[in-house]
Amino acid sequence: MRIALAAILLIPFSAPAASLTGVIVDAAGSYLVRAPVQLDSGTRKYQTQTDEAGGFQFANLPAGEYTLTSRVTGFRNRTVKSILLADGEEKRIPDIPLDRGCDLFRDLLLLPSGGFFGRLSGSVFPPMSEVEVTLICRTFRACASTKTDSNGRFSFEMISAGDYALGFRHEGFYPLDATAYEYSVKEGWESSYNRLLLEQCPNGNCDPKLRRKRVILCE
Repeated sequence: MRIALAAILLIPFSAPAASLTGVIVDAAGSYLVRAPVQLDSGTRKYQTQTDEAGGFQFANLPAGEYTLTSRVTGFRNRTVKSILLADGEEKRIPDIPLDRGCDLFRDLLLLPSGGFFGRLSGSVFPPMSEVEVTLICRTFRACASTKTDSNGRFSFEMISAGDYALGFRHEGFYPLDATAYEYSVKEGWESSYNRLLLEQCPNGNCDPKLRRKRVILCE
């Protein structure tokens, strides 16, 4: 009996494996077939591609925090950060949209609370506080406003899914209007955009005639 008990105690404990599934779509919601998807745990990378329904699956995963990346020709790269998996968890994340067109780059972060709302965040360069940022809704009216922190970052919390524009204003800089771009927000996600460059007025003179032709650049 003692021998049998010792043998049982020597058997290594194996935590139940987790899995992660999701779907890759374009901005119109159409499935993207054979899209490459990579999952990175920081110590190991996993590769797969989407099926005919745009779906992907990673099985036999250890618990931990992961970053998912999809790179498809003709679309902007998409990164989803801070995906947490517990032992044995079978997690399905919301559909992941890939963007075409504009030079803006967007990272997606899965919000812990999920729900029917999203978050829009970004930053300005040079990094400065008190830049007034206006959220412009589809009605072309300002629907919210905030100011940047000391690192030049801003965010709009608990906003409905959809497409928005942003306006920026700070003393000594030209009023920056980003309405040429669409900032998309998805339910349950934080859409984090790359920084926008603020154009300083020459010698503090903000006469529109002195303004350079191209104002807003993407990284």
